[in-house]
Amino acid sequence: MSARRWIVVPVALMTLSLVASTSDAQEGDVRAAITETLAAWSAGDLERLGQFYGTDARGFLFGGGPLVKGFNAVVLQAAYDAGFRATFEVRGLEVRVSGDAAMAVAYLDGTLTLPDGEEEVGSWRYSETRVRDGERWKIAQYHFSKVTTPAAR
Repeated sequence: MSARRWIVVPVALMTLSLVASTSDAQEGDVRAAITETLAAWSAGDLERLGQFYGTDARGFLFGGGPLVKGFNAVVLQAAYDAGFRATFEVRGLEVRVSGDAAMAVAYLDGTLTLPDGEEEVGSWRYSETRVRDGERWKIAQYHFSKVTTPAAR
């Protein structure tokens, strides 16, 4: 092997190592943002929750209703004031980062308490796409759907 190859190979390996480390750090940042987001949901901290949503975020919420566009703290506050609660534990969280976008999937096990006091206990599938906005990973799109068949453990 030529002397030039002896230099190129270690440089290439170091570069790949740095890319992998950066990707791992970004995945960790996204995981932390997801954990904080779900904690804000559970706590009913709508001010903090709103900080995790992009201005044009969209998605489908728990009940299978129509597409929700934007983050509407007034509507969510009214729901919380009426008794709505969402308390979950995350299971099987997987995160993939690609540049300034991140995709995540997980199962959420917990309880939804509706304004009439009815509780729905179970598991929900959760997926989201986040985009980097400065130093923060903000939700661009999300989807919650009830698990109706046994979820993989």
